[in-house]
Amino acid sequence: MIFPSMLNMTTVKIRIERGKLNALKFAFGVSIIVLIQAYAAVFFIKLLNENPNLIESIQKTAIIIFMLLSLYFYYTYKKEKKNTSNFEQQCKNSFVIGLFLSALNMFAIPFYYGITTILNNFGWLQLSQNNIILFVIGSAIGTFMILFSYSYVAKFIENKSSQKSNKLNLVLSVFTGVLALINMVKLF
Repeated sequence: MIFPSMLNMTTVKIRIERGKLNALKFAFGVSIIVLIQAYAAVFFIKLLNENPNLIESIQKTAIIIFMLLSLYFYYTYKKEKKNTSNFEQQCKNSFVIGLFLSALNMFAIPFYYGITTILNNFGWLQLSQNNIILFVIGSAIGTFMILFSYSYVAKFIENKSSQKSNKLNLVLSVFTGVLALINMVKLF
């Protein structure tokens, strides 16, 4: 996804505070999970079409996860405001953080489900095994390239004070909180 998101903003934060290599490790971790998520979305097209209640359960789970992420980022923002410890001390392995945060991304599977359905309906993607593999690999490479682009753009922000990068946690907290609220409104 090109627009600012939790993963994109986290890439920027890691690039600013830990450097380009760690941002690339993070992007690689995210892309590995995207391989799994995109394949799962394609695999579950039939299952989700036959069981619409499952989609509602996924949305309810997403609300809880977004609320927890919102609280986590807000807590991190407050903690960094009081304590000047840097992000590097908080997470040592950017690759693992990329895997973890990407796995928590509840929009990925519905997103790839929708894209695959649209492409299939227009006849642009036949659901053969070869096409599915190409779609999944292309999704992961595209995700990596977008995150790499965000990492590159972060280079221009790098000269700013660390106080501004600390505010990214507040932005992430508000963003995930809003996503939780949107999902709650849609469900109820």
